[in-house]
Amino acid sequence: MARMTVEEIYRGEKYDVMSVATADYLMNGLPAEYDERTRLDMLLVKHALIAAEKMKNEGDTVSGMTDDMSSSSYVRWNENDNA
Repeated sequence: MARMTVEEIYRGEKYDVMSVATADYLMNGLPAEYDERTRLDMLLVKHALIAAEKMKNEGDTVSGMTDDMSSSSYVRWNENDNA
């Protein structure tokens, strides 16, 4: 059971979603019906869901994210936004 950051899930040793998705892409190629970016996005989602299931089974949790904190570095919440 571990508390992990999103970065650790994305690039860390235990789940390494990015490397697994890239390996899947390189091994299976690009189907004709997808452009490269769409295919990579789909593989990242696929392997993130697989990692989430593994995390659930192992009791791992995500640290550093709360409901009042944006998961994107480009979005900033301002308490006056709802005014």
